[in-house]
Amino acid sequence: MADRQTIDFSEPNSSRVAVRDRGNLHRVLNAAQLYAIGYGDVGSSIYYALGVTTLYALGATPLALALAGIVFFCTVLTYTELSTAMPESGGSCSFARHAFNDLLSFIAGWALLLDYIVTIAISAYSVGPYLSNFLPALKTSVGNVPCTLLVLGILLSINILGIKESTRVSLLLAIFSVVTQLALITIGLILLMQILQPEAFMGHLKQLWYHLQIGMNDGVWSPSWPDFWKGVGMAMVAYIGIESISQLAGEARHPNRTVPQAMMATMVTLFVLYFGTSIIALTAMTPHELTTAYLENPIAGIAASMPFGRQYLAPWVGLLGATILFVAANAGLIGASRLTFAMSEHFTLPRIFYQLHPRFKTPYVSLVVFTLIASAIVIVAKRLTHIADLYNFGAMLSFMLAHLSLIGLRIRQPNLARPFRIGGNIHIKGAALPLTAILGFLGTAAVWVDVICTKPAGRNLGFLWMGVGLVCYFWYRKSQRLPAAARVEIEKLRMPEYQAVGVKHILVPTTGAHTNDMVQFAAKMAKAQGADVTALHVIEIPPSLPLDTFFPERLALADSIMEQAQAIGREYEVPIAAQVKQARSAGETIVELAAEAGYDLIIIGAKPRTTAPGLSVMGTTVEYVMRNAPCRVWIMTGKGKTSDTGLQTPDKPKPSAS
Repeated sequence: MADRQTIDFSEPNSSRVAVRDRGNLHRVLNAAQLYAIGYGDVGSSIYYALGVTTLYALGATPLALALAGIVFFCTVLTYTELSTAMPESGGSCSFARHAFNDLLSFIAGWALLLDYIVTIAISAYSVGPYLSNFLPALKTSVGNVPCTLLVLGILLSINILGIKESTRVSLLLAIFSVVTQLALITIGLILLMQILQPEAFMGHLKQLWYHLQIGMNDGVWSPSWPDFWKGVGMAMVAYIGIESISQLAGEARHPNRTVPQAMMATMVTLFVLYFGTSIIALTAMTPHELTTAYLENPIAGIAASMPFGRQYLAPWVGLLGATILFVAANAGLIGASRLTFAMSEHFTLPRIFYQLHPRFKTPYVSLVVFTLIASAIVIVAKRLTHIADLYNFGAMLSFMLAHLSLIGLRIRQPNLARPFRIGGNIHIKGAALPLTAILGFLGTAAVWVDVICTKPAGRNLGFLWMGVGLVCYFWYRKSQRLPAAARVEIEKLRMPEYQAVGVKHILVPTTGAHTNDMVQFAAKMAKAQGADVTALHVIEIPPSLPLDTFFPERLALADSIMEQAQAIGREYEVPIAAQVKQARSAGETIVELAAEAGYDLIIIGAKPRTTAPGLSVMGTTVEYVMRNAPCRVWIMTGKGKTSDTGLQTPDKPKPSAS
């Protein structure tokens, strides 16, 4: 009986967790590479956002994009301050954890993860149709699905090799995309707006100004005020993706400098391209023509409206579309893998996502998982339009929490080191709150509420996604004995002597006690580790007899034991190789075979007994194997019940190791 005065020093459930330091992501990215990822994720949105925005805002589309751009500007400032203050992977997920707790952190991260999955699937799936000018077979789903899977496979390979290699590809493609769009805007200014002819150009500017009017009872160009505000909400889709840069803050060189540079460069580029593209598009065609013939491909509409456009510019624009969509899919895959890496590090997702490739130091498990999810969506989904409605649901919820985190940190941690600090503050009870964060929070909250009220598919699928995620989150935290709402503090311990134990070849000598127990245990371990199992039975021949002496009874017993071992293996779907040998010493034979065949684990049974001083308690065979084996030895002991057949029935085996 245990002593009632025993003192229990074990710790209760705590929000402080000690983990082994597995190393960090490599800091290899400069400002240009961060810019390439940010532009790749955001810049692709114009390929569908311009059309859906014009559907509501009509001729006032440039104004709708400008107003949405103001909210985007506020969001960029929020992300810049927080990313430089906390240069780690996670984005809004990380911000919410520092400002509040792990529950809000999970909500922000899980909502954002939804957007990344949609980005990967839709962007990769849309690459094929843009290349159909060169390969007409890509216009059909039969031809496009294999193309999409190939694109995802290429992206997976590039990202596993390393983030630096991945961003180099993105940077080259982003430069090509920006140059092409600037060329289209320039050609449009010359050929459509006639900028080289001052009088004609001024006429186009006056016409453009007139078309920006709202509520003029003109169903062709002037939208009603309710429709215009719907257009502003749709225009927010064009700016989703700035989160990608903050996700890479943990891999940026000198993040205090490179992250602000990349975010500001992305913001300026988007303002110029979006505003210029929308002006050229509405000069080239009416809103009705744009939203009927070119709703999903407005850039192609611009090219087709120009002289010689259909013949020469269409292939160019197709290549441009495929390029930027490839970059967008790459950015989504990078963002999803880094986000899950950060979430699993703080126990909001299972730790399997925290594994880094031993050579390339990339989160390869996350990369593989999300490549497979995106591939499944492409194969299963017939139409992605409902999935696309989830964009604003997840992103706006995530942006809201980012703005709220900035406000919370300004109140709770006013002395936090902030290399980049937003100006224009209002002071409330000693806390300096940025006006841009307040405006950004209100703007993103308004768009999120609009999605809930007017987008049934986005609302239903979005809340379903969040509900499933929260159930899994609460279950996982409970299984880890961690409080659901607290903020877990991670203490990384350096353990230089730690080496991961891998088991690939298991040897089970059946000469001894607890044979059935050992085989079951070996089969379970082999299934978990992906190992193979060999059962070995040694018939010991006394020195007084020749080694090849034939013992029919012993051989029949050995065959019976081998059959039972293989039958047990089949129960666990683990094939077991059987070997029967005759030798002078079972211990020596076991050790020799383990050395020759390269086994890394021996599981052997023993029945401890009381002996005279100086003799082995475990038996001579077990003692010899323990002292001479070239690998780890596990000794299986335990009490078993005997069935009517005389075979041992395992009760609760007690494995021990040497």
